[in-house]
Amino acid sequence: MKKTFYIFTVILLITIAPAMAQKHFYVGVAGGPSTTWITNQQAYGIPPMDYSFNTSYGMNLSIGYDFNKTVGLKTELGYAVLGQKYKDNIHDSAVSRLIKLNYLSVPILLKVRAGGEIAQFYLLVGPQFNFLMSAKQDYTIGGKPFPDTYIFNGTDTNYVAGRAKSDIKERFASMDIFARLDLGADIYVIKSLFINVGITFAYGLFDINATDWRMVDNNGNYSASHNVYGHLNIGLNYRF
Repeated sequence: MKKTFYIFTVILLITIAPAMAQKHFYVGVAGGPSTTWITNQQAYGIPPMDYSFNTSYGMNLSIGYDFNKTVGLKTELGYAVLGQKYKDNIHDSAVSRLIKLNYLSVPILLKVRAGGEIAQFYLLVGPQFNFLMSAKQDYTIGGKPFPDTYIFNGTDTNYVAGRAKSDIKERFASMDIFARLDLGADIYVIKSLFINVGITFAYGLFDINATDWRMVDNNGNYSASHNVYGHLNIGLNYRF
């Protein structure tokens, strides 16, 4: 009986050992440049302005778990600066506006990989929860703060108190949830150390404007605003 038990134990260990060996925790740090956008701008009572290309950045600490060679989970604790830049000309005066939304981000991502021992290509997909930390703007016309009362068609109209104030956190929702997709590669330097290089695409699913700041445009219409960004993520990871 003991001999049978020992044989069964040896066979079981031989069977599960390769699978167990493929299970790993890893931790990492990463960061890189981003391009950020806000759909359906909230211009606070003036006609929509021209969009301008905006660059930013993000960084994160990550932890992941590989169930096997191809499937795993990954989460991050990240910091991201999102927002939008606008430039236009109104009444022969240069108008500019820069919005910076600082978020704490926590994604929960399914990771699928394929490749060899040195380079493994990956796909990450899942929700990302963003918590607003601060919101700032720089809103000027002719180099001066944009006035609360905007003269439109020769008439003083569209009064918005504090239109050009710097701290505008109260005008935005405290939380956003993104649909996120990453494509990239893990490149092993040694067995326990690898570099990841990937591109992140993310779209905010909810209206980022706070309820009291969902203002209609000059045609009486309102369109929800959404965060969108792309990010180049470069990281260094240690696998246990």
